[in-house]
Amino acid sequence: MTTLGQFTASLAHEVNQPIAAAVINADACVRWLAGDTPNLEEARAAATGIVKDARRAAEIISRIRLLFKKGTPQREPVDLNELIREMLVLLRSEATRYSVSVRTELEADLPLAIADRVQLQQVMMNLIANSIDAMKDVDGTRDVAIKAQRAENEQLMVSVSDTGSGLPTQQADQIFNAFFTTKVDGTGMGLRISRSIIESHGGRLWAAENSPRGAGFYFTLPTKVEAHE
Repeated sequence: MTTLGQFTASLAHEVNQPIAAAVINADACVRWLAGDTPNLEEARAAATGIVKDARRAAEIISRIRLLFKKGTPQREPVDLNELIREMLVLLRSEATRYSVSVRTELEADLPLAIADRVQLQQVMMNLIANSIDAMKDVDGTRDVAIKAQRAENEQLMVSVSDTGSGLPTQQADQIFNAFFTTKVDGTGMGLRISRSIIESHGGRLWAAENSPRGAGFYFTLPTKVEAHE
């Protein structure tokens, strides 16, 4: 029963993310069309986002079906810079809604990561959405900084840092535990799932306090096939 509950929570969290993104894009599309002078270009972009979100949800379901069939994860060369830009487009409306400024430092000519693209999308979506959520009720600047760069031992490192409320006091070591959450409507599975995904790719995911305020999340990925199934 415990295993079933964990899987159900995990599945709900994974599928909810693209659905939530589709709802955000649908709301934006309605707003662009409802004005006295409809902005067809922005409405078209939002509608395109809905299509992408729906396809991403279908891809997640496809991965889950592969799990039960004991299929092999679909590892392929992935451009991390391109993937980060895609996720920022999906979350642009959410960042704008809460007056969050997003800054990127993406090192040029990064080697490709060998990874499951959909799983990495889930990780980036979760980390960026968490940063935005951490700043909803914060006074002052609301900034998210995303970096992608080379690391040691032929690895890549990505970081997502914010100026939000920071890690939970005296509970920072628990944030990657299953079902631990500081959100009223949280499942407590997002960071746990993200860490499992990164570790299955042979990388590492960790968090640290961000100076002078907020939190930073960091993960590494190999550029060669060294993943642990």
